[in-house]
Amino acid sequence: MVRAALALLLLLVAPVHAGSEDFFARLAAAAKHGLDEVIAARAPKLVPPVPVKLAWKPVRLGSFDPGVPLVALTSADLDHDGKAELYAVTTREVIALGIANKKVTELGRVAFSGEPAMPASRDPVGTAVVEAGELVASASAWDADLRVSWQGGKLVAKPGQPGALVCPGERIARVPGRNHFGDPGTPVYGASCAELVDSIGAPLRLRAMLVGTRLDVTIERCGTTGGCLPVAKHELKEYGSVFAIADVDRDGKPEAIVTGAGAPGDPDAIKVITLGGDTKKGLFRKTFQSGVVGIGVGDSDGDGVVEVVVAVRLAGTTLVDLWRLD
Repeated sequence: MVRAALALLLLLVAPVHAGSEDFFARLAAAAKHGLDEVIAARAPKLVPPVPVKLAWKPVRLGSFDPGVPLVALTSADLDHDGKAELYAVTTREVIALGIANKKVTELGRVAFSGEPAMPASRDPVGTAVVEAGELVASASAWDADLRVSWQGGKLVAKPGQPGALVCPGERIARVPGRNHFGDPGTPVYGASCAELVDSIGAPLRLRAMLVGTRLDVTIERCGTTGGCLPVAKHELKEYGSVFAIADVDRDGKPEAIVTGAGAPGDPDAIKVITLGGDTKKGLFRKTFQSGVVGIGVGDSDGDGVVEVVVAVRLAGTTLVDLWRLD
């Protein structure tokens, strides 16, 4: 840092002449070099994750009936109390749910507003992505998404933008009247992104896209001071549009939490697969008599370990069962 300061000082006291453009170029180069040295000297310390042994004992937490179809589910600590809430997105509103003592309680709800989507999707779909401390929720029944947050202990919302946010900073257009996104020739049925750490504590950036029934997952390893490089790509075939990416056992190896590719309402299954591991056996599997319509991964009890919660919609109804898997 001292060397960087001296370099800047020498440049500043050097006479400025007709070639001042060269002076400012050297000044900019010296400033960048000095900042690089400061950043390198203060690079964040790598903190490897601490593995946990999961029991994988599914527990039914309860049921709730939103009155309309549930189209997305996510988990996040948006009220900053150290415990993640569940956010259920329906075709009408966003409902915040708390989990405590194996029970689910409603914390608040906010409704979509604006112009209804025309034409409406026959099979309703939605997204739920946390960006900049807010939940950005979309439902195919509405043109614009909804930005949801907490203010003064109350759940509030404001209109967002057209289309759907599928990952932080990444927006994609929904095909009008259909249950997918992007190019009709290569329909995207879902997306999920995650920022994790590997076994030595290096940052990982993951992006998963369901194209047809093929789940494409790309993994990048990032430097502690910025910049990411691709390190792996995985293709998982014959899976459904409800999925999530997480490191549920904290061993530094990400898992894909996937569902079946059957029709809505058909018997379904949840499967947890370590990316790059045994895709046939996996870590865990549970079958359900109805379709899984949402997956939320978050630390609902504040113990530092995330839990997997799935929403199962009973066939022919809007009633939803919530299950904690680990």
